[in-house]
Amino acid sequence: MMTTPAKRPFYQWDETEHKTWGMLYERAWPRVVRRACRMYHEGHKRMGMNAQRIPDFAVLDILYQQRVGWELVSTPVQYSDGQDWFEHLIKKQFLITEYIRERDSLDYTPLPDIFHDAFGHLPFMMHQRYANLVLDYARLMLLADVESRPALGSIWWYTIEFGLIKEDGEIKAFGAGLMSSYEEIETAFSDRVKRSPFNPVEMGQVKPSPHEIHKQLWILDSFDQLETFVKQQLARFQPV
Repeated sequence: MMTTPAKRPFYQWDETEHKTWGMLYERAWPRVVRRACRMYHEGHKRMGMNAQRIPDFAVLDILYQQRVGWELVSTPVQYSDGQDWFEHLIKKQFLITEYIRERDSLDYTPLPDIFHDAFGHLPFMMHQRYANLVLDYARLMLLADVESRPALGSIWWYTIEFGLIKEDGEIKAFGAGLMSSYEEIETAFSDRVKRSPFNPVEMGQVKPSPHEIHKQLWILDSFDQLETFVKQQLARFQPV
């Protein structure tokens, strides 16, 4: 009789790491309060995150399973490649990275650390509609032909990671990378960034780099617009 292997236990953070989390949180939060979209704020409140401690992911794992039917899964890998990342997402598993950036990299880090995962992504994943979109995008990335994947990866980057969105006549931060990077969210709303309407053809032609601050970002008219795009693309690649 086969048994399901036990899940890897979540890493236990030490006091130095909790203090680094607190420094990151306290720097980021004032900007996020002003700039983040409503979906982010609602999810953040449901999570109960604070500046004092890195979240207890064993507790959150149960909460996400109950709320959206997803698991949080511990990983020692600092940067999962696209294939591995999307293969976990298609199983409704969100990887939790077991490291936090160094204190000399508080403003920005090219690697998605625990602050990026928890403070950036997880508030959005509290919403069933958003979780469903992530699942559909994972399906899309794994169904798409090799030639189409780089463009789709860029569109993911400039929406899920570094997207902007219109809300009540204002432009708000939508991407997880904006929330978790003090420098990126500051720059995104300055005259140092060109902000353009959502244009998947244009976005797909840009090769993003995690090693420099973005000079151009794109604005969704609504969450519906991204959902429609993903469904249209899925229709291209799903077998009849």
